[in-house]
Amino acid sequence: MKANLSVILERWAELYDAIGHNRKSKDGKKEKAFYLIRAINEDNEFVRNQNTAKSPCIAYSILIDAEGTNNLVVNYEHTIYFLMRSKQTSLAKSARQDDEQFMNVQMAMDEFVQDLLAYLARLKHTGKCPITGQTYDAATMQALAGLQLDKANWLSLATKYSGWNVLALAIEQNQPRNLNCINTDQYTVPTAEPATPQQPSGSGTDPNTGTDSGNP
Repeated sequence: MKANLSVILERWAELYDAIGHNRKSKDGKKEKAFYLIRAINEDNEFVRNQNTAKSPCIAYSILIDAEGTNNLVVNYEHTIYFLMRSKQTSLAKSARQDDEQFMNVQMAMDEFVQDLLAYLARLKHTGKCPITGQTYDAATMQALAGLQLDKANWLSLATKYSGWNVLALAIEQNQPRNLNCINTDQYTVPTAEPATPQQPSGSGTDPNTGTDSGNP
């Protein structure tokens, strides 16, 4: 089963100054900067609020992307999107200035990714939040098991959504499975119906006489 990283990711987004996620609004200003989505190009909470959404922010895809590698392991892929709005362009700006602004945004998001990976690696190694020293519950920590942080890959998406730049981070995770094991508690065994007794051929009650039709 795919592990749920949302608790850890949302906590990181709260602690990380550049993101500064807060579920509540502050002084009438939206501070939410963490979203659960299906896909970045589908209707979701971020897309519906992109005109007023806080920048930068991150979104975690809840879609399943998995491949069975053998009878003992399933390889899952977690996708996390970093989103950052470009400043409003001006007609007075040159194409070079626009490119420089785009490059600065890309470099910033690249730094966000590497800071997140460093946080996850330290948390996985020590079992404690490297910023606060607090611990997560066992179920939340179990979500880090098998996470292949050293093989993470990320890339910028060429498409820009209403001034938003997008960088996608993919992290693989190996989870154990056993195809030879069936959990019978997840199944319902049908109740056997009583068998209908079979009467001998030619037997039965004559509806006219009420006598056994097999006897004269």
